[in-house]
Amino acid sequence: MWYVPYLRVRHAVLVYACIAVGLSLVAVALRYWPGAVQMDHHDAMPDVTIAMLIAGSAALVGGLATVLGLNLAAENDGHLEVAWTKPITREGYALGVFAVDIVAMAACVILTAVCGAVIADVYAGGQVVRLGFAHDLAGSLETCGLPLLVYGWIAAATASLKRNRGAIAGIFWPAMLVCATLPHVPVAPIAAFGPVFGAFNLLNPITLFSVSKAAPSPSLFGPELWAWLIAAALLAAAIVQWRRLQL
Repeated sequence: MWYVPYLRVRHAVLVYACIAVGLSLVAVALRYWPGAVQMDHHDAMPDVTIAMLIAGSAALVGGLATVLGLNLAAENDGHLEVAWTKPITREGYALGVFAVDIVAMAACVILTAVCGAVIADVYAGGQVVRLGFAHDLAGSLETCGLPLLVYGWIAAATASLKRNRGAIAGIFWPAMLVCATLPHVPVAPIAAFGPVFGAFNLLNPITLFSVSKAAPSPSLFGPELWAWLIAAALLAAAIVQWRRLQL
């Protein structure tokens, strides 16, 4: 039943995996390239935790989430009649599409983290990745909310579209960057709308996961966990829009 969503996701994941593995191989090759400066970084490089690798991987997979978030809207373009004739509710079908996409994003986060660990160990000349799974679990789960939040934004913005869904994905990151930047612009007309942008930035992936936030450590009600709740609400909104579509 999920064969078509699977095929759609497989292509995007294969492209992402080829890029991630290819860049990792290039980085390792440059480390051992003849004539390259060889030095022992093990003593100078601090330990790298699993949470750090997952956080960086989640940020990169956020770009992939921008593409995967269009998958529900892709069903509207010539596939809606087929999707709604399957022996499952519209809500169930949408949840199935979400599940396939989320599993794909999780796999890409793990792949990227493994690539990062290999690069860190190679450049350090030894193992610098600290395998503290229990300690890093909470922080890793929190930062994984970034691609899920991006996915939710794109899905909610495009679930009712049949055309031009790519334009939404194209303007998403520039729009979020502008909203994150404008509250800090010291221009009177823009500063007047500072509270509006400030309120919107509570939903903005860039501000929620900014490395410059005041409280970088994980907390029960921190911005990362808040992002999971926002993502769930956005995905629910996407389902509501999609089930109300007419053929």
